Amino acid sequence: MEINYARLGPAAGASIVIAGGAGGIGQELTRASVAQGLSVIVLDLAASIDTAERINGVHYLPFDGGDPASIRDVVAEVSSLLSVLDAFVFLSGYPILPQRPLTEIGVEEWDALMAVNLRSAYLLSAGLMPLLAKATAPAVVTVASSLAYQVMPGMSTYATSKGGLVSLTKGLAMENAPKVRFNAVAPGAVETSFLAGGTGREDVSSDRAWFDNMSDKYVASIPLKRVADPSDVVGPILFLLGAASAYMTGQVLHLNGGRLTP
Repeated sequence: MEINYARLGPAAGASIVIAGGAGGIGQELTRASVAQGLSVIVLDLAASIDTAERINGVHYLPFDGGDPASIRDVVAEVSSLLSVLDAFVFLSGYPILPQRPLTEIGVEEWDALMAVNLRSAYLLSAGLMPLLAKATAPAVVTVASSLAYQVMPGMSTYATSKGGLVSLTKGLAMENAPKVRFNAVAPGAVETSFLAGGTGREDVSSDRAWFDNMSDKYVASIPLKRVADPSDVVGPILFLLGAASAYMTGQVLHLNGGRLTP
């Protein structure tokens, strides 16, 4: 197999669906994908799409990851636009803020977070599988978190959802090999609106004091001495979607500046 080592991501002209593409990492990934000549469909909450910077040539489809009917509808829309899907990236997710111990999280909050952060990854992957299976070298990347491996007090619900996402990704990798590859990235803190609770949800927090109050100590624990930028995550995602990672499936790339080396 001939590989272009100078290029990240799928070949020019390939199609990519980005769930959560209106967030900080998602917008950077969308811009990079367009720059590489990919055909991009972004899925996100309507409110997130409305407030995001629109990128020319991108097809935006609103959906609610917490609603199975909305997921079915958006999968049908994607299927009406595409006959083949080359790449899928799952970026959807949010934390419960302000931070609270597990014993103070209500079952409604728990179920709502798990529905968006974990169940929607399963439903979207299953729904898009027929399109992915038609591609020549299809690949999927899910975005987990270093919190799945190094749990922070008060963030246990989010960490649990991301640990489940890692296992889901590995399961899908094993069950769909050799046709469709599934891998994950696990970032540490990334400088986006996620640190204040994310975007697009009516009940979202806009207070990132929980992170800012600990940021000096947190950065001091990172060998590379900084919080990640969205571009630090986008490069590895594109690598996992492209031919240079063709022998990788069921793997997790840890993107945390060296703070965690599992």
